[in-house]
Amino acid sequence: MRLKSNPEVEQRRIAVCESCQHFRKKSRTCGTPIIGNKIGNKRTCGCFMDVKTKLSFSTCPLSKWGDLQVSKDDYLDMKKLISEVTNTIDSEQKNTMYALLNKYSDGTKSTTSCVPCLKSAIQEIKDIIEEYEK
Repeated sequence: MRLKSNPEVEQRRIAVCESCQHFRKKSRTCGTPIIGNKIGNKRTCGCFMDVKTKLSFSTCPLSKWGDLQVSKDDYLDMKKLISEVTNTIDSEQKNTMYALLNKYSDGTKSTTSCVPCLKSAIQEIKDIIEEYEK
């Protein structure tokens, strides 16, 4: 699975983090490293942001990344796609799958009919869904 987001997304995410009041410059974390901090009814993640911002499926617990993280609509589209794809995949499903993967990965995947490539792409979508649901 290709877990890395495209460089533009990484740069925009880290810029958001660096301008956030909860960003710790010395440790480069979101709040207290590892455990985070309680902010109202939410909690900072405590993640090392130079790593987290590079992961395609990552989200900001304070919802500051907006369109730079997997949206609920895209998550639902991925769930629907996976539920519909069993033994065959039509061209519309392939186009949808690769558009979603390119949005949350390095952006270089081409639509293909190669069976091993399709299986790999389906697994990447499943991995994004699994991470989103954590």
